[in-house]
Amino acid sequence: MGELLLNVILPIYLLIALGFLSGKIWKDLETKTISTVVLYFFAPALIFSSFRELPLNLSNISCISLTALGVFFGVYALSVLSELLFLKKRNPAFELSSTVMNAGYMGIPLILLMFGEKALPVAITYMVVMAVYHFTLGIVVLKGSVKEGIVSALRIPLIYALLLSFLLKGVELPLGVEKMVKLTGDATLPLMLFSIGISLSKITFSEIEISLLGSAVRFFGGTASAIISSKLLGCSPFLQKVLIVQSSLPSAVLNYVLCEKFEVSSQTAASIIFISTLLFPVYLLFLKLLVG
Repeated sequence: MGELLLNVILPIYLLIALGFLSGKIWKDLETKTISTVVLYFFAPALIFSSFRELPLNLSNISCISLTALGVFFGVYALSVLSELLFLKKRNPAFELSSTVMNAGYMGIPLILLMFGEKALPVAITYMVVMAVYHFTLGIVVLKGSVKEGIVSALRIPLIYALLLSFLLKGVELPLGVEKMVKLTGDATLPLMLFSIGISLSKITFSEIEISLLGSAVRFFGGTASAIISSKLLGCSPFLQKVLIVQSSLPSAVLNYVLCEKFEVSSQTAASIIFISTLLFPVYLLFLKLLVG
């Protein structure tokens, strides 16, 4: 367990802490530029290079996509039930923040450190698939507009990088291009973690009860939904382990961005993000025992 904390948790949270301290020291430091560069250049490069180098069969992609869908609907249903039992009113920000996890910023480096490079294609596929659900189904949760969700999904460059990687799989590119793409992709993970630290430095949390409830739904709902979905789909034991951890991560920072954009209780989203990120190291110990 000490090795888990030292080799998995510490590197991730040190980079997050550096971003957090930077955001506190330099108040005008914004994540918009970093997020834009990562979204349009670094993350697509990571996806492109990873999928071209590492094999992933159609069966695995189906398992990942359908498990992620099961997790989305499973946790969303649990969040609605929690609202009925405890909050007594609907809060779209609570639903979205409880449902969608930090599959990119935290998920990829965590999966890489826990399971090695062979799990990287799984983590990236999950991130891309969940991003599609986030910007389609997630926007429907906030706004009730299916059309707006589809338009937003088509603007995600990660999807096109994924398609291009399949089209060019096995095609030999010039060595200089390969190195440039890999170098760009390798910069994605530290930039992601540093960026989430800056983002967390700029949000405050209130209503501790709703934050704890949202974090519990996010953690336990994600774990349970992933276990049920991956087993029903007959995913391989290794794939199940990766999917369970990936589905059990803290609330995504982009939940705050979307809630702020659509003016839907962004403070609730910020609170759940902050608390779930803070509590995740404790929950990860449970996950480690669960997946072995």
